Amino acid sequence: MPARRGAPLRDAQRIAAIDALLPQTQCGKCGHPGCLPYAEGIATGEAINKCPPGGTATIHALADLLQVPELPLALPATPPQVAVIREAECIGCTKCIQACPVDAIVGAAKLMHTVINDECTGCELCIAPCPVDCIDLIALAPPEAEEQRARADLFRTRHQNRLARLARNDARRRTARPVRPAPVETPAVAPLQTSGASSLKQAKIDAAMSRAQLQKALKAFGDTPDDGQRQQLVALQQAAEQDQRRLAELQATPVQAAPSPGEQALKQAKIDLASHRMALKAGERRGLDEQALAPLRSAYAAAQQALHLAEERCGKPPPARVLVDKAGLSVRLRQLKTDLAYARAELSKLQRSEPADAARIRDAQERLAAAERRLQAQTSAS
Repeated sequence: MPARRGAPLRDAQRIAAIDALLPQTQCGKCGHPGCLPYAEGIATGEAINKCPPGGTATIHALADLLQVPELPLALPATPPQVAVIREAECIGCTKCIQACPVDAIVGAAKLMHTVINDECTGCELCIAPCPVDCIDLIALAPPEAEEQRARADLFRTRHQNRLARLARNDARRRTARPVRPAPVETPAVAPLQTSGASSLKQAKIDAAMSRAQLQKALKAFGDTPDDGQRQQLVALQQAAEQDQRRLAELQATPVQAAPSPGEQALKQAKIDLASHRMALKAGERRGLDEQALAPLRSAYAAAQQALHLAEERCGKPPPARVLVDKAGLSVRLRQLKTDLAYARAELSKLQRSEPADAARIRDAQERLAAAERRLQAQTSAS
């Protein structure tokens, strides 16, 4: 086809006119990260046949605009299509959301995602990142395809909005987060609630984090920080020095040694003995016969022997045992204490009852006083 000639367009107008003819799928199949970069490339002499979604119609329109020969399509044409997520298989990884150039996919982490059909350009960029291959491409019927082509301006606007949002997020990441200045008037760090090895471990973590935060701020602020950034650097430097002093103090303090294997074995033997004693007592309370109690008694006796053996192997001196001669209660004294307890319970019950019976409460008070006198007399006599 012979080249057509006309008045040349100014650069900005030329790029805008070329971009207006592209389908705005933002698919990147032309080798550029979007339709506008490809339009800029065409304006500087790049071939006009690299847009599979636009097909031959776009090549014809570009050739007519630029008055250059038409070329055959470099790649197979891509029909109008939209992406559809099989929602039952979606794992909520958000990879497709990150890949979509027009933010046409909605969802949240670990939750189902879905595609907004009217905003999908059919770019296919969401297919490859999906780890479970749950996205299908559905070809559009002619009426729907025409409607999609008519939404090119919408696609362009959504893509520009996405690029602006990503630029803002990148700027926020590049700017260091403001750091709360550390109190200068308190050079000593408050002691940790834990002690020993746990305190030393936490101090190492704090010191490492302070150093990392300082290095991050130094790198972010560069060689010429402003006044606010210099104040943050001073605060971070002070915090790092405080954490380092705290770590040095704890490292100089001897840490309590961990229990030896013998002490651990002794502790376990005591636990086992208590467990077997409880099992035997529970069996006796349930009224098990001797045949059922025999294995429990044997296990308890074995636990006692294991405890004695663990005490011998531990090498730790046994605790001093003090025998206390504690005489048991006499039958009379036990009965008087029981009577006193019943008298108190009866009086408390009458006082809580509604309506209150004054006569019965007086009688209960007299019985309680008598029980207290009898118990006092018996205690004094013994």
